[in-house]
Amino acid sequence: MEAIESDVHINRRRSWIATIVTVIVLILLSMFVWRVLHYVQLIRSGEISVSDYDFAQSFTTSTALASAPIADGVFDVVTTDDPSIGSPNAPVTIVEFADFGCPYSKEVSFVMRELAAKYPDEVYYVYRDFPLTEIHPIAQMASEAGECADDQGRFWEFHDKIYQNQLSLDEDSFVQFAQQLNMNVDQFESCLDSGRHTDEVLEDYAAGLEASVRGTPTFFFNGNRVAGSVPAEIMEALVESILAAQ
Repeated sequence: MEAIESDVHINRRRSWIATIVTVIVLILLSMFVWRVLHYVQLIRSGEISVSDYDFAQSFTTSTALASAPIADGVFDVVTTDDPSIGSPNAPVTIVEFADFGCPYSKEVSFVMRELAAKYPDEVYYVYRDFPLTEIHPIAQMASEAGECADDQGRFWEFHDKIYQNQLSLDEDSFVQFAQQLNMNVDQFESCLDSGRHTDEVLEDYAAGLEASVRGTPTFFFNGNRVAGSVPAEIMEALVESILAAQ
């Protein structure tokens, strides 16, 4: 009898804990939705604009560019030869300039993948290289390795491998990633050793400079610059506000 009463007591406690957890989850979800709607309302009312956003606390600034002037305006940084997700005809185009050695680029990479999955028809996401070699010496080679992976249609898988192993990157690790992804390793090594994509990476960097990119990650929402690792709720609010304005 005591065992039965004990089981009942345990079950009641478990039920109570489950109820509390459910309530907490619902509260957190409600807060997230409220924050998204709040940001959307502020943008629509004109109280804030895309250009007002600057996440300086989650941004790797280039030491060589720290004092360079930053131009205002809308910038055409969309390309057709860089890795992308979505349709070029989508109403929202997000171009990111990122550095594979930057911890904030890594942080926001998860946000971007989730956003692209949530808005498959509304968002066109383009990834461009902006290696900060004075801070992350391996960044240039990492960018070129990503381009070599893109030659074999495996950029995004390779992109994830690099970020997952960000603190231990070298040429050997890039080859290992190619092996793990069942890529043509000989072709990959030949591409990387030849420097085939050196100029392409430098062209991305130059385009970023011209558009006043001064560190990573830097985003362009339909040409409007936003610097720093944008939180998921603000990223979504920006997308929703652009869609609402169409």
